[in-house]
Amino acid sequence: MSEDANWLVHDHRKYDAALDECELAAGAQEWKAAIALFKEFVKDLELHMRMEDEVLYPLFAQETGDPEGEIELLTDEHENIARLLQDLAIIIKTKNFDHFEDSLHPLHRIMNEHNVHEEAAFRRLGSDSLLMRRDEIMARLKAV
Repeated sequence: MSEDANWLVHDHRKYDAALDECELAAGAQEWKAAIALFKEFVKDLELHMRMEDEVLYPLFAQETGDPEGEIELLTDEHENIARLLQDLAIIIKTKNFDHFEDSLHPLHRIMNEHNVHEEAAFRRLGSDSLLMRRDEIMARLKAV
């Protein structure tokens, strides 16, 4: 894959930073801020996953045929993340920092594992034909 295809790798680190900010607010017992930060984090992450599920993953599957089932695995990982987010949305309302913090660890872990897996898959599965469609793909991502 061409080095130019790095444009396909998203900035996943911003989601870790947003979740860390939420955790800091909860740790300071600033629950109103923590809940607002968490809601914003969830909204942004859900949009990010929709963009991948509706635009990027289908393009990769179309391009490669997904012979090793990479796209299906990435989609399954999104479903696991969504379930953890639902659980955390309930837990944060209890305003129990220890429970919230303990529940964040699995989310951090699965997000990091997913990001590494996805970025490796994008580099491995990417092709010059997707790079040639970059403007079209970026427009489709923005439309989501």
